[in-house]
Amino acid sequence: MRKFLFNYKEPSSEDVRSMRDFDLVLKKIKVQRDYWNNPWFYGAIGFASISSLLIFI
Repeated sequence: MRKFLFNYKEPSSEDVRSMRDFDLVLKKIKVQRDYWNNPWFYGAIGFASISSLLIFI
């Protein structure tokens, strides 16, 4: 099933410029990088690995 948009109005250049927010994009990238640097992340992965190893042995 395909969706067709009839009478679709193209956004103007001013509308496109007003919606640009590159600072928000950079903030989201920084948040994603900070997620991997969190020691709780590695602690949870280590705990899950050790517990699954003990269960299967």
